[in-house]
Order: sequence, then structure tokens, then C-alpha cells
Amino acid sequence: MSVTLSQEDCYCDLQTFYKNVATKMGVTVTGSTLFDCRKISVTKQVQDELWAYYYQEEGYSNMQISALFLAMGPKANIDQCKEEYLAKTEDGFVA
Repeated sequence: MSVTLSQEDCYCDLQTFYKNVATKMGVTVTGSTLFDCRKISVTKQVQDELWAYYYQEEGYSNMQISALFLAMGPKANIDQCKEEYLAKTEDGFVA
């Protein structure tokens, strides 16, 4: 499923970002909702906003952000498209 996002939807921590995507998918997010980061792809612009949030707001170093994204981040592998802020999810992204 493809989801168009705003810049504000992307400038946040990963948990909030995943909640934003799920909400735009029409999913009701509860305290027991789980997200599978292997099942979501985003544009480079989305990744840049997430990165900027952790760098500017949380004070993470580039190395810390890289490690975080390696473990829990979405894949920035959507080629340039009409929408700058786009996420594509696969079945199993939300559980």
C-alpha cells in the first residue's frame, strides 16, 4: 500500500513515524500494535527528515543514527516519484 505523507509526518522519531504511516493506512494504533521495519520502504526525502529529527532534536551523531536506521529504520529505496514524502508498505508491516 502506498501512503503519501507530509513533511511533518516524517520529522519525528521512528515509533511516531510508523504510527503516522499506519494511521494514514486506516489502521487504529493501540499500545499493543507492532511494526515490522522490514516491510516498509520510503523515499530519500522521508529518510532525510527522520535523520534530521534525530540529529537536531535528539542530538544523535551520524554514526548513532546510522546504527538506529540499520536496526529499526525503513528502507529508503523508492526511486524519485511525484510525491516527495511517500511510504510503501507490504503485508505484515502492522501487527
